Amino acid sequence: MKKPSYKVLATGIIIIIVFAALLLYFWPMEMSDLINEDYEIRITRTEVGVRDGEPYIDTKNYDDLTEEQRQDIMSLFQQYTYRRTPGTLFSDGSISGAVNNYINIFVYEDSELVRTIIISDTGGMSLDSRVYAAQEPSALIQDIISVIERSVKD
Repeated sequence: MKKPSYKVLATGIIIIIVFAALLLYFWPMEMSDLINEDYEIRITRTEVGVRDGEPYIDTKNYDDLTEEQRQDIMSLFQQYTYRRTPGTLFSDGSISGAVNNYINIFVYEDSELVRTIIISDTGGMSLDSRVYAAQEPSALIQDIISVIERSVKD
C-alpha cells in the first residue's frame, strides 16, 4: 500500500483553506455593527417611477430624528444582516438593476460623516462605496420608513 504523497496532502490542505476563506467571506454580517449609539443618523428616502406616463423622483429627507426614532432604527438593524458578494472587492458602490425605492442612511460622529449606507429594494446595498447584498431589503426599507412616519404622526 502506498503512502499518501505530500502533494496530495498539500492540495487537500489548500482546498480546505480556500473553502474556509470563502465561507468566512460570504458569511452574513450584522447590520447593527454599522451604527452605534453615539452616532447621528440622517436618512433620505427616494422613490423613482412613472406616474401617468411621466417619470418622477420623490425624495424625502429625515434629518432631525428623535432619540426614540434612532433607537428604534438601531433595534431594526439588529434584526437584519448583509453579506459580501463576489463583486464587493472590485465594486465602486454602484447598485445595478432597476431600483424603484431606496434609502440613504448617513452616519455622523461629531458632525463628521463616517459611513454611508444605501439600501435598494432590489437587494443591493452600498456601504462606503462597496456593494453588498442585504437580507430582505424591501422589508427593511418599509420598517425604517414606518418607524420614521409613525413617530412623525404621534
